[in-house]
Amino acid sequence: MSIEQRVRPEVRAMARPRHGGDVWGRTEVRDFSSNVNPLGPPDRLGEYIAEAARDMENYPDDSCEGLKGAIASQYDVPPENIMVGAGSAELIRLFPEVFVRPGDRVVMPRPTFSEYGFACRLMGAEISDLPLPEDDSFRLDISSMIEAMVPETKAVYVCNPNNPTARMLPRKDVLELVQEAARHDIMVFLDETLLELSEKDKDVSVVREVEGNDNLFIIRSFTKSFAMPGIRVGYGFGNREVVKYMDAARLSWNLGTLEQRVATKLMSLEQGHVRRAVSMLVDEKERMRNEIASIIESKVLLPDSYFFFHSLMGLGVTSPQFREAMLRHNVLVRDCSSFGPPCGDYSRFCVKTKSKDDEFLGALKLVVEEIDGR
Repeated sequence: MSIEQRVRPEVRAMARPRHGGDVWGRTEVRDFSSNVNPLGPPDRLGEYIAEAARDMENYPDDSCEGLKGAIASQYDVPPENIMVGAGSAELIRLFPEVFVRPGDRVVMPRPTFSEYGFACRLMGAEISDLPLPEDDSFRLDISSMIEAMVPETKAVYVCNPNNPTARMLPRKDVLELVQEAARHDIMVFLDETLLELSEKDKDVSVVREVEGNDNLFIIRSFTKSFAMPGIRVGYGFGNREVVKYMDAARLSWNLGTLEQRVATKLMSLEQGHVRRAVSMLVDEKERMRNEIASIIESKVLLPDSYFFFHSLMGLGVTSPQFREAMLRHNVLVRDCSSFGPPCGDYSRFCVKTKSKDDEFLGALKLVVEEIDGR
């Protein structure tokens, strides 16, 4: 028997998900492909890391009690409703490991974050894609999601705001979906990681609804709000029973001492850093929209979040071609072709500070001139 024959069929068919941020070690490149806090990490991050690094001799606290307490205080949710992971990616993987069996049907919009489908396929689930209407700016219609919840459905996935489309569902729509799913005994996986840097966070989030909805699990992350993807810390909220079973299945010592202590400091002491970014982004994304529209001489929709998902049809280039053209000017944007049709004709890029955005706009102008042959 070959090695391939010994491997589970689900694994043999897998291909690694593709993401942005793929310019490791190239310090001259401005990364607009990753949606993180445009102010960068807090100034005291290095201090927190150095302090935490003084105690590496003992095993980390497997319960992550201190970090859960800090998250509980910030969100006004009991620690029993919280679990943490090595980035939100660990929780994305853990959810289907606990709740999805081979052959189960899982509904998710398309396009959306690729890790959801990857984790579900790894567990042998059948993915039912719900294409988002391009002619309505890829907005998710809750009624369509509810109609897709046929009897065989085990879980539905929602990213709010959605990645890569930057469109956001109002709170009432999310709760309607959760309640309708509960009537059919369907789990709802809700990703709020991109909501943390939105001025609408408190109005849209349903974190405080988890205890009363035993079919809901929500993830968030330190990556976006504190611009620290190099330190993997994510966290989730769920009904106590949901958290109990997910916690039972997780990897032991999934967060090291350094990650726990640094994340605790950030959650407790650096919320002002997040608020400053949110305040800046409100005006800057509108300025970016206007400047981009002027350069490409086309209408640009204002995103619900702090990143753009824009068609390249007017420029006459594909997403990979646009990525390479911008990269020649040391600006990285997201090649969206990996999200599947029609995303090969779209690009995603985030909003940063005014000075950094001016660099993006300068590169964009040069690329447009090159395309036009000026």
